[in-house]
Amino acid sequence: MGLKQLLSVGFLGALVMGIAGCKQESPETESTIKEKESANIESIVEQAAPFERLINGHQYKFVGNKVIEMSSDEDNQARYGIISDAHGEIEKTISFAQKFKEMEVDGILCLGDMASNESLRYGRKDLKDDKEEIRNVLEALAQTGLPIFTIVGNHESKPDYEAAIAEVSVKYPNVIDMTKFRIYDGDDVDFVSLPGYQTFKIPGKQFIPDNGYWAKPEFIQSTGKLRKGLDDMVILVTHGCGKTGSPGPATIYDGRDVGNKTTTEMMRENNIPFAVCGHIHEAGGLAATYDGKIVKPNEFVKQFSANFGGLESWKNLDGNTYNGMAGVLTVKNDEAKFEMLYLQ
Repeated sequence: MGLKQLLSVGFLGALVMGIAGCKQESPETESTIKEKESANIESIVEQAAPFERLINGHQYKFVGNKVIEMSSDEDNQARYGIISDAHGEIEKTISFAQKFKEMEVDGILCLGDMASNESLRYGRKDLKDDKEEIRNVLEALAQTGLPIFTIVGNHESKPDYEAAIAEVSVKYPNVIDMTKFRIYDGDDVDFVSLPGYQTFKIPGKQFIPDNGYWAKPEFIQSTGKLRKGLDDMVILVTHGCGKTGSPGPATIYDGRDVGNKTTTEMMRENNIPFAVCGHIHEAGGLAATYDGKIVKPNEFVKQFSANFGGLESWKNLDGNTYNGMAGVLTVKNDEAKFEMLYLQ
């Protein structure tokens, strides 16, 4: 039975249980239950029977909200390509995917904002269909044959992302949706995901579609619990960065740090030493510790959050305009380093 079938069985089971258990409840209680069920997609995943997949020569087991790598080696090191904020730039996605393949990385992390979503960004009608952009970005990465770990950012709507990931997963079983399977228990490194974005709106600006993915404070705090039981170094896979101080991974043009304080506190309290993020394009290539100490590329250290930029042409805080950037995260024992890749 495939993943799509398994999820369908789980959903039908949840629906039948919901109907059977709510016949005598008031309309208000029914509404509350339906709202909770639609919001908690993990309740659907957990009802699916465990299954296994062979991806790029490695065996992976899917259980509840967790993916477990069954294969192992003795090198105590792992390296992953990181790409964020593709915003429909398919050719650039292909270029970085090919580079990652040449570098023989262990997998690719896609940190969200695969669609451009012009209606959200600029208040105008989309020139390209968001679902198609998401699907094309994921396919470009999946064609490497590497395991692709993906989350949503602030630009994806639930209908577009869910439709795109369902289509792609049928053709490419190497795509792992960490919006649902939020824990990766790997051989040499573990991931915990924080899908969506931490700020819904501020005066004069909305960051997430009405039907998008909002990481509320309680959701962020509960993410720390997912770290329990993981025995390797843990990486937080998130679209939006935590607050570390400027200059850092969430620094904008005017010098302010717009990162999320709750995210940083959650990491510190739950011993999650590293985070990979994007969202703030101009801060691509910047990394810092919890306490705001700058971390430079290509240096092994014991803690940082790093921003891997985006694929659109963008003026960086360093004064240069880059045609697109991504990067690589290398983990060795209890330390990690990052390096940046740039398109000419």
